[in-house]
Amino acid sequence: MKTPTYFSKWFEGWPELVCLDLDGTLMDSVPDIANAVDAFLLEFNVPLAGEKLVRTWIGFGSTKLIEQALEWASIDPSKYEEAYRIFLTHYHAHLVDGTTLYPNVNALLKAFKHNGVPVALVTNKPSGFIKPMLDHFELTEHFAWLLGGDTLEEKKPSGMPLLHCSEAIEALPDKCLMIGDSITDFKAASNAGFKCALVTYGYHQNVDLKTLGADAIIDDLAELLI
Repeated sequence: MKTPTYFSKWFEGWPELVCLDLDGTLMDSVPDIANAVDAFLLEFNVPLAGEKLVRTWIGFGSTKLIEQALEWASIDPSKYEEAYRIFLTHYHAHLVDGTTLYPNVNALLKAFKHNGVPVALVTNKPSGFIKPMLDHFELTEHFAWLLGGDTLEEKKPSGMPLLHCSEAIEALPDKCLMIGDSITDFKAASNAGFKCALVTYGYHQNVDLKTLGADAIIDDLAELLI
């Protein structure tokens, strides 16, 4: 396969490394995450948040997610540990009940594999959930690294997870690409010195992606292969 137009703009050939976000980039996981949030809200006898609202909270990791839900429901912050326990238990039991893969994920990963591009999964989701989700969709084999929010000392928007991967293969940061859906991914790419492509269909945390200055804003992952 010849080098796609997008990559030709940034690199001499294909990237030396691609880091991919998970939630909102490869998978729409909000239905199951929202149900897990509502599971602990139900235990506390408060109104349920629902999928639409939870979508606006995704992207900063599960700790921030639980804190936002507690604040929204006016629940004492001291209930955090109990809420998080209920959340994790419910989410683990219903990890992919309603989660779906976005279009052309497989096509993109196969293109990277065919052209020898190392790929890392870099998410702020707790690491214990990553492999089961990828296994379910038969994607695990495509990734050389699976980094969760608790894998390293720092998580996105820190550049550490991205640089952890690039340094392992001695890839130059400016020859590497981060693909995500939010300001968290953009900041991680900027902090690491990576190029950045953001998808419009994910979880934007109420931020207009066009204002961030990403190298590309795309509606479909397949656009990267044109």
